[in-house]
Amino acid sequence: MRKLQALGGAAALLAALLLGGCSQTAVPATPEQAATAAPEATAEPAPAPSTNPLTGLDDGDYTGKRPVAVTLRTLDGAQPQWGVASADVLVEGVTEGSTAGLTAIFADVDSISKVGPVGAGRDLFLQVALPLNAVPVSIDKNIYASNLLNTLGYQDLDGYHIGKAAFAFDQGRQDAGYREENCWYTTGELIRTGLTNYGASAEGDNTPLFRFGTRPEVSPENRNGMNLTVTFSKTDSEQLNYNTGTGLYEKLNADGSPMTDADNGQQVGFTNVFVLYASSGIKDDGYTRQYDMTGGTGLYLQGGAWEQINWTKEDATGPFTLTDAGGAPLTVAPGKSFIAIWGGYYGQGLTLTAADGSEQTLPEKPVLLESGVSDEAAAAAEEELSAAQRIIDAQAAVDQAKADLADALDELQEAQAACDADSENADLLAARDAVQAKIDELNQTIADNQAILDAAAPEETPAPEEEQPAESESENPAE
Repeated sequence: MRKLQALGGAAALLAALLLGGCSQTAVPATPEQAATAAPEATAEPAPAPSTNPLTGLDDGDYTGKRPVAVTLRTLDGAQPQWGVASADVLVEGVTEGSTAGLTAIFADVDSISKVGPVGAGRDLFLQVALPLNAVPVSIDKNIYASNLLNTLGYQDLDGYHIGKAAFAFDQGRQDAGYREENCWYTTGELIRTGLTNYGASAEGDNTPLFRFGTRPEVSPENRNGMNLTVTFSKTDSEQLNYNTGTGLYEKLNADGSPMTDADNGQQVGFTNVFVLYASSGIKDDGYTRQYDMTGGTGLYLQGGAWEQINWTKEDATGPFTLTDAGGAPLTVAPGKSFIAIWGGYYGQGLTLTAADGSEQTLPEKPVLLESGVSDEAAAAAEEELSAAQRIIDAQAAVDQAKADLADALDELQEAQAACDADSENADLLAARDAVQAKIDELNQTIADNQAILDAAAPEETPAPEEEQPAESESENPAE
């Protein structure tokens, strides 16, 4: 009976609690419950600032900032360029001709104070810029770059179309003697204005260029990669030399002078240097370089040392994947990078020396694509071109010397007449002898270059002698 009463009491208590909940009547808290504070709402943690996607450095917040890739002019008269020392990455490679093209990539558009002279866009450099979601900036571009951007529906910033809304002209540079095409530049503010005109934005996602992290320090005895020479052609050979004081590879121009920034005079330097081997050939226009950008081997220099690496890339929008020689993911030191895309075709070369001056044995150059020109064929074509140029130069030298000779002979007559009038005047005699020496030199120039022309002239094939008709017996009857 007590058991039933107990169950009945428990049921009554449960009913009272349920009814109390329905009627929203508060149940008095016990002293222990009253002494316990209600838990506070937990705030969502703020997202950590994004590091620089191009350098891996914690030098600002790059969240939602698209990089900017500006193509620079590199032909004679373009140096010094603006912005090369402030760029986070420089990418260099031959796209046509014999001079390497150059693209400067910045992680933050607002960090660009001035960059230029701006050159024409090329699809080779888009292979590096597009995976980063970078804004490509150029003045004009070739058909291959246009086709790639159009296929992807990717908005660039081209001065050929948008003009002064996003680009400016440095009149002072032209007044100093620079050609007009080497005076156009842009800034971060102008780039933003240009993008706004297209309904595009400098804000958006970004992708890390490499897998950045801490690397072991290189001891002095292991500095086997101190001085790198990248030969892009016989007329374009550039050096990167490691400075133990700054820990940077300092870049030189093809003429051996320091590569400096026209904006601040600072020499260009990099923590990391990459040479990416890429099989090469010729595109269907007959002169633009074609590269296999799906992968290859290469070199990585950092801290005065080098190692062989491998790289892969899925497509034009795919990022680089780097591994060491053993296949493990490559850790890249935080800092600025120089990337050379190197085909290893005829006229190109690489030289790397250690701290003791010893030359390093480097990986074999990449094989040519099917459209590539073999070294033998390239050498033969080069010799043929050189021979043709020698003939042109020799003929020009002969023509010029003959024209100068006529004037010199007139001078000699005048000098001789003056000497005849005053045969004891040493100055007049010296002047006559100088003119005679000039005539002798011109005659020698004519003789030397005429010999080149004669040697190159095709041998004349003697005309075959006409056969005389045989005398017939009727014309010469026997006696």
